Amino acid sequence: MIFSSYNFLLFYLPATWLGFVLLRFLCRALLLGRPAGVSVTQVEHHAIETSAGQPQVEITLGEARRASFANACLLLWLLLASLWFYADWRLDHLWLLLGFVAVNFGVVRLLTRKRSVWLLIAIILANVGLLAFFKYIPLFTAEESRSLLLAGLPLGISFYVFQAVAFQIDHWRGKAVARSPLEFALFLSFFPQLIAGPIVHGRELLPQLRRIVRRNLHLSLGLTMLALGLAKKVLIADSLAGGVDSIYAGDYAVDVLVTAAAGVGYGAQLYFDFSGYADMAVGLGLLFGIKLPQNFRRPYTASSVTVFWRRWHITLSRFLRDYLYISLGGNRRGNLRRSFNLLATMGLGGLWHGAGWQFLFWGLGHGFLLTLESVLRRRFPMAVNAIPRPVAVGLTLIAVMLLWIPFRAESLSDAWLLLSGLVILPALTFPELSQWLQPLVMAAAVSTPPAVVLLWSFGCILVAGLRPTAWRWALSANPFKRGVVTALLLLLVLKTLADRPAAPFLYFQF
Repeated sequence: MIFSSYNFLLFYLPATWLGFVLLRFLCRALLLGRPAGVSVTQVEHHAIETSAGQPQVEITLGEARRASFANACLLLWLLLASLWFYADWRLDHLWLLLGFVAVNFGVVRLLTRKRSVWLLIAIILANVGLLAFFKYIPLFTAEESRSLLLAGLPLGISFYVFQAVAFQIDHWRGKAVARSPLEFALFLSFFPQLIAGPIVHGRELLPQLRRIVRRNLHLSLGLTMLALGLAKKVLIADSLAGGVDSIYAGDYAVDVLVTAAAGVGYGAQLYFDFSGYADMAVGLGLLFGIKLPQNFRRPYTASSVTVFWRRWHITLSRFLRDYLYISLGGNRRGNLRRSFNLLATMGLGGLWHGAGWQFLFWGLGHGFLLTLESVLRRRFPMAVNAIPRPVAVGLTLIAVMLLWIPFRAESLSDAWLLLSGLVILPALTFPELSQWLQPLVMAAAVSTPPAVVLLWSFGCILVAGLRPTAWRWALSANPFKRGVVTALLLLLVLKTLADRPAAPFLYFQF
């Protein structure tokens, strides 16, 4: 079950949300028996202090316990819904997730009672080792058949492992605390961000979960974000998929046009697919009163690779910076060590995406560019600042798009073959008019020629770069505009899904 499917949109989501709203109403009406005029916020405290330090309202211990119980009921409902969502993919992987949650919460309790740096190191190594076992075993074995547990990468493991690692470190530093196994389990398995992020920190999500019974539900804004994300995924990314897949399948002789279409086409497909998921996750969270962090901010308008990584997969960039780059020493130990830290961080970030030398090449390529930019800014600041912004954006875009080729290719040799097309001029052939218009027929993700892929991909990227992000647009739009746009996009998406099967999100494989 994926977000862009009939099962999710017409059955799972309405059932989960309506059940949540009904339970929330009952909890607020029946369990929170509080004096008139006292907010749910006040119920959570035994006394509300004025600025003068005098209590305004006294809340009994029984009322505080009822508030805690009401909150727990809502958390339990969301946890069961999230586990149902995950079990729909693979039931055996659900037991892995539950075991992972139980072990990590047990360690949290132990670290709360007695601080032990060795226990912290052990749980971090165990978490990363679990991810490495599932993700990198194909590099070291030639077995064609694997056990049931190893039959495919457990969905979302890269994301919930990183969330657990970040939480363990934040908990050790005193920045995050889990008060109950229920809230900790939901923190790691909340269904909008369970499969492909964003990577959420405990200090961001857990305080919201503890107050979920009194948080406002943002129905209009949430549905708008969901509709915008669905449109990105279904109407744009999936419509480009056929042409992009045919290029990487080797259906065309390699030349500079095919190479450009391979880079720009996959860059556009991945952006609209992944940012579409991120928008949907944010929208779904808002429907339940939870605010998740933004994961993209117009990355293809970045004027440098450094800025690109502040705008692309923002929560992963933040994780790599806070828990790897800074831990390695960051920029505090000289320029040479800084260069090494950048290369190591981006190389490991590349390997996080998959077991393949092409991912390492992609990560090291970005690490090299980040190091080069750092050196140039330090040695030639006036020359760097003199570069016109359109030129800087164009150079950054070219570098990023070319590096998408090894990221998408099946192997490093396939990537080199495509990149070799940069020195081969294309034959002067033009697609027919029907082929140029084919991407408009969004009901069929057919294979289109490289020239068509390149044109439409670049056009979509250009339009997205000139427009505000989905989040900013949704916030600025009035309720009427939100309603009209949401209704039209949902109808168009549902019509498109009726004519072609729902396609998995690209980041599910990572």
